[in-house]
Amino acid sequence: MDPNTQRPCRILFALLLVIMTLPGVLMFVPATRGKPLFGIPPIPDKERTPVMLYLGSHDRDEMLVKQSVGGCNHAVRLYNELNYRLFKYSSAPKLIIGQDDYFYENIYIDEYQGKDFVGEAIVRDNLLKFKRLQDSLHSHGIEFLLVLEPGKARCMPEYLPRRCRKGAQTNYDSYTRIAKELGVRMLDLNAYFQSIVVSEPYPLYSRHGIHWTTYGMWHAADTLQRFIERECQITMPSFRHVFDTLSTVNKDLDFDLEPPMNLLSELPHEKLCFPVMEPQPVTGSRPRALVIADSYVWSLWNHGILKQWFDQPEFWYYNLTIYPHIWDPTAYYVDKRTLPEVLRQKDVILLMTTDANLRNFGWHCLEEIQESINTHKNAIFAASN
Repeated sequence: MDPNTQRPCRILFALLLVIMTLPGVLMFVPATRGKPLFGIPPIPDKERTPVMLYLGSHDRDEMLVKQSVGGCNHAVRLYNELNYRLFKYSSAPKLIIGQDDYFYENIYIDEYQGKDFVGEAIVRDNLLKFKRLQDSLHSHGIEFLLVLEPGKARCMPEYLPRRCRKGAQTNYDSYTRIAKELGVRMLDLNAYFQSIVVSEPYPLYSRHGIHWTTYGMWHAADTLQRFIERECQITMPSFRHVFDTLSTVNKDLDFDLEPPMNLLSELPHEKLCFPVMEPQPVTGSRPRALVIADSYVWSLWNHGILKQWFDQPEFWYYNLTIYPHIWDPTAYYVDKRTLPEVLRQKDVILLMTTDANLRNFGWHCLEEIQESINTHKNAIFAASN
């Protein structure tokens, strides 16, 4: 090779070698990785050793390498940013970008389109089970109430992707219609939100959130309280509205679909209302409650609403784990063997579900409660009487 060409080739080879090895060298410099990614648990630094990388296996090894190389998080955020800005595509699982940059989750769109419709027979069978339990528990002084939480796809369908069309048969439509036929005591917050979403001065759903806004949550809480008071013939401790604050800062779940996007820069937020509420003094006894629900109840719990209404309330998240310990690696799973004792102690049981979760109505709680009553009827109802 001509000596005049050897030098540039060697320089080019050296640069290429540096580029290839630099990320591996920087893997031991945590500051170069960038801000941690939302939703991806970091791997402890003690595992980021050459030996662990060499001896690692399969998926764990691949994830370890991806989270260790220098600039890894910056690269992921850049990739997501380009996808979002250029193609209006989300790299986050389940997130769908609708018109005018409104974010949705795919399960809510599937329900709206009827893709997850379970069939009229299953809907009727589930509601018959619920109605029998509701009547049986009511006769012994325990109120079992159904609450249908709202869904963004139904409340704001005008911003769904243009390809989305409402299905002829959906779980929500069937559950609400058959529940009325059977006389199920139920609060339909979905219908309520649909009736007020246009006239409200502040958004019930934000552009970049999937749960109700804090403002929408307080609307729902007020309606839910009046429903419980009416059905249980009681007066519950309430909250006093002090004043409203307006902000574009995420204070609860108001922009909760943005963090999973893992973008380079924060998205512009519309100004939302955050009511300042003051709990009123608790006088007299309060009902004891078990709430079996999905993530819509997070904000009711986090704002202290359930603890204001009820005496030592329990929140069983998806009828599986005990909130707020669901983020613990050793999550507090519900011990169903204690269900007879729990029923014996409660005055109110709330089953709260959004429309997207109607495909798995009750998360098996109906069957478990019925079995518990069949097995321990005398012990449960003796105490409730």
